[in-house]
Order: sequence, then C-alpha cells, then structure tokens
Amino acid sequence: GMIGPKGGMGSSGVVYIRWGRTTCPNGADRVYYGRGAGSHYGTKGGTSDHLCLPETPQYKNYYSSYTFSPELYGVEYDLDEGRISLLRHLYQTEMPCVLCSVSTRSKMIMIPARYECPSDWNREYSGYLMSDAEHENRIGRTSTICVDEASEAVPGSGANTDPANVFFMRAVCNGLPCPPYEANKILTCAVCTQ
Repeated sequence: GMIGPKGGMGSSGVVYIRWGRTTCPNGADRVYYGRGAGSHYGTKGGTSDHLCLPETPQYKNYYSSYTFSPELYGVEYDLDEGRISLLRHLYQTEMPCVLCSVSTRSKMIMIPARYECPSDWNREYSGYLMSDAEHENRIGRTSTICVDEASEAVPGSGANTDPANVFFMRAVCNGLPCPPYEANKILTCAVCTQ
C-alpha cells in the first residue's frame, strides 16, 4: 500500500484529576477546577465513573425531562460515616476536583496501596483509595479514585444530601496475602508522572 505523509511532532504532556483539591501541585498547571460528580448510589444505570465537572458549565439550548435520562449528583465524602478520625472534618461535605496538566512529562499512573512512587517517577500527590460503599441499598459499582490526603470541601457544603458517595477502601484477607496486606487497613494511593 501507499505510505502516508509523515506526521508532525506531537505535543507532550500528561493530564490527571486531583480529587479533593482545587489547586495543582508545583510544576503542574490547572486546566480547570470544579466538583466531583457521579450517579446516585441507589440507581441502576447511569455512569459508573466519577467525573470532574467544571465549576462553570456551558450549555446549549436543550432540556430533558425524560424520566430515564441519567442524572449526575455531587460526590459527597461519607468516609466511614465519621467513625474514624481520618479526614473526619470532611464528613458529608461535597468533593472538589481539579484537572492538572504537566507538559514536561508524558506518562501518568495511579498506584493503589502505595503512597510513594517508584524512584524514577515524580509523585504528583498521594492519598486514599475511595469508591462507593458495599451495602444492600447500593445498586451499581463506581470507579475507584485516589483522593488527596490533604482534601478540602466545596465551600458551603455539608447538608448530607446523600448523592454520589465515596468511602475509604480497605483490604480483606480473602485472596490478598496477609501479610503484607492487613485486614481493614485503609488503602493508600499515589498519582505518579514520568
């Protein structure tokens, strides 16, 4: 076959979401900030992903009141219902987020169960693995996100609206070797770039 024309040099860089914050670490540029969103924990269907919605959305002139249209709700920190001290001040507040860009790196990974990055990688932030709870009233599964250990709340939130919730994830010694894993210990995470 024919060989196509040579492409131009691609732009390098990597983007990632910093969950729980509205600012990017040093060396990263903020693309936009906003708030975490997802499907309501008690609905079937909708999205299984957590999304970082911009603080200022843009709309076209269309509305939908169709009963079965998927709805997005703000993500609320439920954090073991405030039973432990870790991040207790965020219990039942809404989660902010920021989309960060690093032009000097081209790879990004989120490492579960580690708060340090490999020696040849740069740590953008570290924190805790979170997802929705396992409970009989939870209908679907949600994505796992790495929430910053220095998380903040959306100002003025905290009304316990029970929208899309996140809880700490923990290890269980059923299929995971204990040690090195420990039962019921909250799992850490790191977002790393190279």
